[in-house]
Amino acid sequence: MYKDEIQIYIGGPEKEKRPIMTRDHFAIFWLWALRELGLKPNVVYKGRDVHYIVFRNAELNELLKALVPALPTLYELRDALAEFADAFRVVTNEVIKAKYGVDWAYDVKTENFFKKLNKIIAMVEAYLRKNIAIEKGRLDTNGSYPKTVIRFKLDREVVAHIHTYWTGNKLLARFKGSRENVKRLASIIRALSGEVGIKTMNTGRNVKLTTDGIIAIRHDGWLKAVRGFVDELYSKKLIDEKRYEKLVRDIEAGPNTVKFAGVEFSVNYTNKGIQVDCHWSSEASKNAAVSALKAKGLEGGKHFTVREYGGYEIRITEEAYAKALEALTQGRLKEREHYTVDGKRHVIRVKEEHKDAVVNALKARGLEEGRDFTVESNKIYAIHITYDGLREIQRMALKGDIEAERFIRELKDVLSRRHGQSAVNKLITIITPAREEGVIDLPLPVHDDRSNLIAHVVDLRYEFVKGDQPVSQCIGKDCRLRIIVEYEMQGEKRELKIEWHWIKKEKKKGETVITYYYTMAWLTVKDDVEAAVLKALTGKEAKRRQVYLLANELKALRRFKALKDAIDQWRED
Repeated sequence: MYKDEIQIYIGGPEKEKRPIMTRDHFAIFWLWALRELGLKPNVVYKGRDVHYIVFRNAELNELLKALVPALPTLYELRDALAEFADAFRVVTNEVIKAKYGVDWAYDVKTENFFKKLNKIIAMVEAYLRKNIAIEKGRLDTNGSYPKTVIRFKLDREVVAHIHTYWTGNKLLARFKGSRENVKRLASIIRALSGEVGIKTMNTGRNVKLTTDGIIAIRHDGWLKAVRGFVDELYSKKLIDEKRYEKLVRDIEAGPNTVKFAGVEFSVNYTNKGIQVDCHWSSEASKNAAVSALKAKGLEGGKHFTVREYGGYEIRITEEAYAKALEALTQGRLKEREHYTVDGKRHVIRVKEEHKDAVVNALKARGLEEGRDFTVESNKIYAIHITYDGLREIQRMALKGDIEAERFIRELKDVLSRRHGQSAVNKLITIITPAREEGVIDLPLPVHDDRSNLIAHVVDLRYEFVKGDQPVSQCIGKDCRLRIIVEYEMQGEKRELKIEWHWIKKEKKKGETVITYYYTMAWLTVKDDVEAAVLKALTGKEAKRRQVYLLANELKALRRFKALKDAIDQWRED
């Protein structure tokens, strides 16, 4: 797989004494099979050890288009491999064979296959994002909620669709259908970088997205369709101005979600402060989320809280609805105290403590569960990250936890995009105590190898450097961080400068060249005092020579209050 080309290598058993088939036969077979699938390669190269079937340009697009229906299977295969990959890396082949009955370890060949699978998925996703057309249907106000249908098309052919509703307080996109159609829709949404929730239903499966999930799909065509639906609602006065303006802001600003321990949280900023919450309608899902947070080191009740609310919905058939209301009245049950009624949908809502009394009252009047009414749970479980929890995650980030560091960074980004600098400042105020724990203040004593006090570090300053000039701020790989160390010995003040750079590194893996960057500083140590100062600041042993400093030394400098924010800003940029 290349950026704009896919090659199929065809080998054969030529090394056998009497090969039944050769690579020529295999190449002919593959050309026939591709033709039967309606696919035409650009060219076939006859090589010394293998033959090459090459797809590029329009022919490559046809191949990728043919793979779009296979996306659900490709995702399932990748997820299965990812699930087992860690186990294969750490246990022996004997253990795998005993547990799974297969003689297969996670080796280099498996790793290469996994990489190729990821590449082909990425190419199909890129093709889909570029070529899919998304169209919004007309506004329909005949049902319980105003709705529209959003269709996904490839070459003018509808490959999936989803109904989008306005429930009165949120957007809701839902599709009910066969398992195959649901998987296809879910894969398309996943390819468009959306988060999709799939719930098992009695009559197949169901894709359901609420407002946050809907705006998480950052595809121009999708967002245009959703914005068009919202505009229509407003023009027909089906939504008030305040809610309309908020929805438009949300659509433009993007999702308000962050992930930690595999759990996705919504982020909001209100007069109550910063709210980081997730909601579950399944007790099993809630329990799994709680277990994941605890496994990460968060403590329930202190770092996060769990709250349960809601109850049950009793759905009454149209024929039995009047009789059901009579049954509740005769059973001495009071509306708003024991139950509430949604007459438009023929639904009775009850809390858990009143469910049995309501159901018994209906049965006493001869109504039969399963025929005249059904009982469905509409419980909601809310997990809330407390301010103590945010501080604890910040501590994890400071200790090098990559996931925690990403969580804090993305939390800042969401607050900045959706609520402005005041929300970011509030977060900084919340997590600052954790950031300053263990931070070292000046002056810092400096000792020689014999533990004699020889100097004091009295000041630490920094400046960002671009080209040859210090600047107030810069970003990018050509931005350098210069740290100026002022130390005092025997009444004399001296300076030591440490300039940090981003170093580019390219590494070839197979046919792919991977580029990454790392931090480095280098300086020439002039005498034993400078060597002692450097060791006191970074822990680096140094003599009178050129010294190279890497990430561990930069992390050590971050312990100092005067440098911490500057180092964080430079690394983040």
